[in-house]
Formats: sequence, structure tokens, C-alpha cells
Amino acid sequence: MTGTVLGNRYEILSEIGNGGMARVYRAKDRYLQRIVAIKVLKDEFREDSEFLKRFDTEAQAAASLTHPNIVQIYDVGRDNNRYYIVMEYVDGITLKEYIANKGSLDWREAVDISIQICSALSKAHNRNIVHRDIKPNNILMTSDGVPKVADFGIARSTSNGTETMTIDTIGSVHYSSPEQVRGGYIDAQSDIYSIGVTMFEMVTGELPFDGETPVAVALKHIQDIPPVPSSIKKGIPRALDDIILTAMAKSRQDRYASVAELINDLENIRFNQSPSEIVVPNIKHDTKYDTRKIEKPLEEDLIMSSKQQKPTKKKNRETGEGSSRKFVMPVIYILLIATILGSMYYFVKMIISNITEDFSNAPKEITLGNYVNRHIDDVKRELEANGLDLAKDVEITYQPSDTVAEYYVIDQTPTPDSPMKLGGYTRLRLVVSQGAEMVNIPNVAWQDHTTMYFRLKDELGLEVEEVPEYHDEIASGMCIRTDPEYPNQVKKGSRVTLYWSLGPKKEQVIVPNVVGDTYDVALRKLTDAKLKVGETFPADREGHQGVIEKQSPAAGETVDEDTPVALFFKVETEEPGDDTPIVEGVNKTITISLPAGYDFGESVRLRVYIANNRTGDETIAKDMSDIPVTDFPKSVVITIPIEGQVTVRGFVNDLLVYENVF
Repeated sequence: MTGTVLGNRYEILSEIGNGGMARVYRAKDRYLQRIVAIKVLKDEFREDSEFLKRFDTEAQAAASLTHPNIVQIYDVGRDNNRYYIVMEYVDGITLKEYIANKGSLDWREAVDISIQICSALSKAHNRNIVHRDIKPNNILMTSDGVPKVADFGIARSTSNGTETMTIDTIGSVHYSSPEQVRGGYIDAQSDIYSIGVTMFEMVTGELPFDGETPVAVALKHIQDIPPVPSSIKKGIPRALDDIILTAMAKSRQDRYASVAELINDLENIRFNQSPSEIVVPNIKHDTKYDTRKIEKPLEEDLIMSSKQQKPTKKKNRETGEGSSRKFVMPVIYILLIATILGSMYYFVKMIISNITEDFSNAPKEITLGNYVNRHIDDVKRELEANGLDLAKDVEITYQPSDTVAEYYVIDQTPTPDSPMKLGGYTRLRLVVSQGAEMVNIPNVAWQDHTTMYFRLKDELGLEVEEVPEYHDEIASGMCIRTDPEYPNQVKKGSRVTLYWSLGPKKEQVIVPNVVGDTYDVALRKLTDAKLKVGETFPADREGHQGVIEKQSPAAGETVDEDTPVALFFKVETEEPGDDTPIVEGVNKTITISLPAGYDFGESVRLRVYIANNRTGDETIAKDMSDIPVTDFPKSVVITIPIEGQVTVRGFVNDLLVYENVF
């Protein structure tokens, strides 16, 4: 389903899990731009209307649970007869994998995780929702070590009547309560039993009960006494032994009355400096290790079920009814005893039937072949011919490979020539090649070359070779193209060449001599030499006048084109006579542009006037003819008298094009 979009919103990215009822995918919520997990119901359940109704009702009930240790459900939907649940994506591993990686957990860490799990279940139980499938596979561990309870999809509201459940999966039966494996009444204390088994596995690394078949494991839950955890792993406090075994009591009456009681005892040992001296007040010490007889749980189920029946009409308690009660009560006792004996007979018959069936229909055992480097379709046909159920006995995962061709088997577990029982606990796991992992070459043109280098190298996993080259249009430091070019696909790890721009190629030119020239002459010489005017000095006054007495770089030097040349102007002073006043002024450089929309021809006449705003006198400062229109915008240096405010006006062919007040 990779690439499929559900509900016009959720884009499937990859498959991350496969359960008994549904497949789980990693997806992107296009609307909220976040990664989510989507559980899609398998095809075989789509036509079961009762199941679909329960699927929708229970998913909505679970969606009402908001807790930091519960995987949040966001949405429930249907798309082209595909039913799905959208939930929080947890980037981590299951508690089962976490235990397997460590072998077993330190008892303090196990207590801390258990308290968080119990806190989540307490929230659910307070909403009258029972999980019914608590096990390490349904608890996810985030990268920060926070447990989150998942898979409330089979949870039931305890207000919906008598709840029973048939355990038909190998993984779940190891954590199921005695009443659950009998198909009896299930309530919040069934979850407490499953928590006890989960804690047992966390601290010991082992399951309390195991067997070749689910029926064998179920019988041990009903009949056998679980081992004491500290007898398997040293260092476990006796108080924790008591807590775990109390949670795993055969009878509901001997377990914790609620998850809150269990949390209280766990908190007592978590914060106590001497765990061996802890007293756990919620444990009944006289019955904590007692294994109940078979009759007791059956009677218990009968009593719990009877609580769900509607009460009969009340009868008035009158004095005359005393004799009737004396007659009726013995009859009720006889009927009750008969019911219990009948239930015992039916249950014993069922056990004997299951045991007989186990022996008569012993699971077939085959010897596994070598499936590595074979096409998965050929392997599937061979496995089906040998009697394997591909849905139950075989687990197939896909992963990219640069060395194994697409759809060929990379690895298998168990190894070739290993025996395997059909329908047993062990599953054949096949890892199949998806071929080389491909990545899309992005469009890098006009992008910052350093940014694109690290995207190609780190994000896409490519080997990048950088090649700089000159380009007349793309600015320096920007990308030009890649080889292979966008939008090709290449194998992850392939070599890609990234071309980036050094800007336009600059030629070497010789600096002309502008010493002794005016500004206009120097500008023309430098422009013709593909150079430009740099700073002008003296720097303490605006504009420039007179002739140039120095330049930098000096004449005759070889430099890159577009190099700026600094100009130093000679400061000339006049020595006036006794009767000649000194006219002081400030040089200003003004820039005159040609207005748009006029046809001035090839050359124009430029005149600049200076008007004294106080007296109204006007003098001409510049009068230049036959100026090529290509010289515009043109810079003109004028001298502004310092004794008063003036207005400067510029005319091109008698058209006013510049006016400013100084």
C-alpha cells in the first residue's frame, strides 16, 4: 500500500507491523504535516458486519483516552472498503524487544515502567474500559524510555454486558488470566493478571508459563503455580515477589482489587531505601501463593455473570411467606450445586477433549530448506506445498539491498535444515530484498551550493564531488546543475557531481594612466579598460574637481576586470589680489538621468543652472553639448556657494530633468 492516500489525507509511507487483525503502516498526515501510524483492517474482516460495528465502537471509545502513557488515537475512517484507525506514531521499540535486548531489566527500572503502565490502565478502568490484551508486544518504548500502552482496538467497555474473549493467538495466551483462557467473564482484574505476567518477564527475562501449544500454556495458567521471580534471578526484593505473585493470583478475590492498589505497593518499594524491609499493605499474605482449585474460578465466573442479569420482581416480605422460603431455598441450593457440577463436567470434558485432540492431531513437523537467494514467489509456493500457512507460520519483511536482486530472499530464521512445527510458536522469518534503495536527484539550480552539498550527502546518502565553474548568469556560490541531472533516480551511495558557480569569468586587464586627467576623462578611460571608478579623494568633501594627481592601482598594473580604481584629486587654491574676494564653495556631485518616454536622438545638450534662493540671481554652472545618450545617467560636479541656499536645475535639450535645493 506504499504511496496510497487514505481519506484524501493520510499518505502511506511504509509498513511497520503485521498483527492478527490488521496491518500497521507509517504514514504522513498531509493536513497537519505530521507522521502518524495507521492500522488497516485485514481483508478477511471486511465482510463481518458485527465485527466492523464493534471495531468502530471500540476505536471511538479508545480515542477518548488521553494519557501520556497511552498511544493516542486521532481518527477512525473508511476508504474504498478499507477500515483504518489513525494513531500517534511512536518512534521506538516494543517492550518485548526492549526486554530481549537487555536480557532482563533491573528491578527498579521494571517497577518504574510498571507504574507508568498501571497509570495508563487506571485511566482506562476509570472510564470502564478494559484493555484485555496487555502484553509487552502491545507496549511501546519511546526513544526517551517512556512506555506507551497501545492496541486498545480490542478493548471493551465494561458497561456493555458480560465480556468474554477467546484467546486464539500464541503471543497473547502467555499473558492471559485463567478466566480469560477459559472464555469466562473478563473485567479490570484480568488486566491486573496480565500486568503481573508482564512484570514477571521484565525482572526475570522469562515467561512464568510456556508450552508447545496455546492449550498447554492455557492449562498452566489455570492449574500451575508460577515460580517465585527471585528464584530465577537473584537480587529481586521479596516485596516485589509478593506484588507480582499477588497480581497473578488464580482467583480475582486474591488479586489486587484495583490498579490503584497495585500502584500504591509499587510506589512503596520504589522510594524505599531498604526494599527487603518493605511492607506492602495491599497483599493478603495468607493466600498469596495459593493456587485455586478449578471449581473456584468456575463458581466465581457464575457469580460474576449473574451480576449482569436483570433482577426479578421483588416480592413482599410478609409473615405468611416464611414457610414458602423454607421450601424454596433448599431447591435453589440443589439447583446451584447441580449447575456447578454440570459446569465442572463440561469443563473437564473440554480439557480432556483438547488434550485428546492435541495427541490425535499432533502438529506436523517439517525440515526447513534453504530459501536464501531464491525468488520469494518460488519460496511461497514451496512453503504452501509443505503445508505452511503463510499468514500464521511465515513472517516476511522487506528491506533495501545493494547486493541481492529485488524480490530475492536475503536471510531466513530459523536456519536451513532446522525442524519446524506447523502451527507452533516458532515462525519462519524471511527477509526479502527490495533492490537497491533509490533516491531522487533534486533540482539544485540557483540554490546555495553548501546547503545542497550537505542535502545530497547527509539527507540523500550520496557521494558528492564538487566542481566550480564560471557562469555568466548564476551568481557566485550558487549551484548550476548536477550530473546525473534532475529529475533522475540513482542508487543511494552513488557518486554525484555538483557544479557550482564562480560567477562570470573575469579577464586580466592593464590599468590605464589617468594621472593629470579630469574625472570625466578618467571615467571614460577606466570604462574602456573594463574597470570602474573607486573611491575619490579628498574624502572630507563631496564630489571631485580639478585634475587627478594619483591613482590606485597604479598605471600599468595587471588586475581583474571590474576592479575599482581609487582617484586622488589635486586641491587647487588661488591667491587673490587685495581687492579680489575669496569665493568659497562646496563641490557637489549630482547625477542626471534621462526621463523615460522621450526620444532624444543619439546626443543631447546638457545645461546646469544655480539660482540663489535669497536674491533670485541665476548663473549657469555647466553647458555641455553633443553628450551621447549612452553616457546617462551622467555625474556632474558643481560648486555650491556656502553663503546661502541655492536651487540647482538641470536641462536636457531645454527639458527640465533635475531640480534640487542645497
